[in-house]
Amino acid sequence: MVPEQIEALVRSWEARDPAQWQQDAGCYLKFAQQAIALGRPVLAFDMMDEALQAFPDHHEMRYLSALALAKSGSGAHAKRILDGLLAETGIEPALFANILSLAGRIAKDHWSRLPEGVQRQAEGEQSRCHYQRAYELTRDYFPGINAATMSLLTGHAEEAINLAEKVRVQCLAEVEKNFALSPDPSPLPGRGEIRASLPDFRTIDFWLLATLGEACMLLGRLEESANWYRQAVTVAAGRYGDIASMRRQVKLLASRLSGLEEILGLLQIPCVAIFTGHMIDAPDRPEPRFPAHLEPAVSAAIGRCIRENHLGFAYCSAACGADILFIEQMLAQGGEVNIVLPFQREDFIRTSVAFAGQEWVERFERALARAASVSYCVEEGYLGDDLLFAHAGELTRGYALLRAEALETEAIMLAVAEPQAKVSIGGTADDLRCWQALGKPICLIDLQALRQNTAQPVSVAPLPKASGAITPPSDLPWRQREIKTMLFADMVGFSRLREDETPKFFVRFLGAIEREIGRSPRPPVFGNTWGDGLYLVFNDCADGADFALRLRDTIVAIDWAAVGLPAEMNIRIGMHTGPVFRGSDPIIGRDGFFGAHVTRAARIEPVTARGSVYVTEQMAAALAGSGSRDFFCDYLGVVSLAKQYGNSKLYRLRRALETE
Repeated sequence: MVPEQIEALVRSWEARDPAQWQQDAGCYLKFAQQAIALGRPVLAFDMMDEALQAFPDHHEMRYLSALALAKSGSGAHAKRILDGLLAETGIEPALFANILSLAGRIAKDHWSRLPEGVQRQAEGEQSRCHYQRAYELTRDYFPGINAATMSLLTGHAEEAINLAEKVRVQCLAEVEKNFALSPDPSPLPGRGEIRASLPDFRTIDFWLLATLGEACMLLGRLEESANWYRQAVTVAAGRYGDIASMRRQVKLLASRLSGLEEILGLLQIPCVAIFTGHMIDAPDRPEPRFPAHLEPAVSAAIGRCIRENHLGFAYCSAACGADILFIEQMLAQGGEVNIVLPFQREDFIRTSVAFAGQEWVERFERALARAASVSYCVEEGYLGDDLLFAHAGELTRGYALLRAEALETEAIMLAVAEPQAKVSIGGTADDLRCWQALGKPICLIDLQALRQNTAQPVSVAPLPKASGAITPPSDLPWRQREIKTMLFADMVGFSRLREDETPKFFVRFLGAIEREIGRSPRPPVFGNTWGDGLYLVFNDCADGADFALRLRDTIVAIDWAAVGLPAEMNIRIGMHTGPVFRGSDPIIGRDGFFGAHVTRAARIEPVTARGSVYVTEQMAAALAGSGSRDFFCDYLGVVSLAKQYGNSKLYRLRRALETE
């Protein structure tokens, strides 16, 4: 229902009567809160931006602006708003506590990303103080446990112990309150002897149980802590993102506390698999590689690899043979499967499934029906373009790495391969080579060894004759697609400039772009501007990412007020990586780039927060799969793109060592 709710919210917002709304702060607050709850923080900020023109001193509006900015990755901007609020008096206590907690969270995020030094210590102290003040105001265990943890991490051990004990007592009382309603309450850990058998905690918020685990850990009560975390994990069953958050907090504390191995073990998350493997041999294959009679042996070997490597999440294609066998084994063992196809479903069946017979087509359909997600590199057809197989492999690697990073676990490649197989674009050997270059672990199932150790049946039912290959259309005006990274940018505040201000703006805006292109070791292969709009195309996603961040920094650093322009001028940049056509554009007299993926890139910039660079999941995956350590992509959620272009998972791009 969320996409429908977002669409309804946007329609209502666009249909508003501004004159009427500017008489009623409640309308703005209600809509902004809904936008944040639905994962649209940029929309919420735009709402508050308009609202604050009518209600410039409204405390809750300013807090919601900061919250929206923090959720969209603009922590520094959010911090400036919060600093102003924290310096004021007369703010309602509950709201002030929320302001303090948000300020504490932003400072903690900055602290965790900074190297050891004065700045890191200052951010840690600020986080500790904000959380502690919020706890003193509300006695809420959330800021309380964060204050205790940050106290220990910043060297205030005695304060950490005192706060942890208060939070522990408070949370135990909350748990007991829940069990007082139970017909048969059992003894709780922490009230006398810790029992091996604990009561049923399924009715209790798992964050309350995790907070008890963290408090006991800070107090050195590690056995009790392990019991609480065990219950938290049981209640949170399957919510691996939340369990990963618990694990991150314990790993932070492991830098100051010893003996946390058991607790970290309780919070261990299954590994993420990326799979690659050969298809069943085509009927006309001259030398056997994966003959049909090997299917049971390959399936059994895949099952063993899944169990031995504790694989719980998978990213793979769905071709006949090894792919589908892997999917079936993962599902049989309760794993999650995410399928990535290079192009539209019907063409994929024709190129990679149907030649093996109708049974494999039916197994393909069942696999897709049971998958957690099915994504397509392009929603269009194959068009004889083998580059799409390589692009699918790149994205699959990237998706697996992004998921492993988010879940605080390891990514492992499981491969069913012929050791001496020829490397072809987008094939199994190509996938293996790319993964090995990243230095990541591999579980290899050797098809040659299986053939040697598996008896061939006396008679083998022949596969049906392979269907003809798809013939690419001969009337395409351009060559085959190329993988490019597209950048679209525009300036916030440009539409409000007076006529006499535009020349001053263009001198600085276009000059900044020209300087940054000149500094690029590998500049864009195409560029165009219109008004304040900018469109650039890069061969390599890392080159595009580097340019975008340098351009952002240059624009943000300009003192616009000093040159007689509005001080709030800022840039927003959207980026996407995907296959596009290159062809001669007779209007501009040079080659340009065209296709659906150019349009997708253009739809990201309008929903980007000012001063930020947003990228699609495909670009984030391409950066992760490239092995680059220079960049980091913070997940923002599923966002509705501009001009009703559908929804897309977006990330905020930053440098690896940036605090935001």
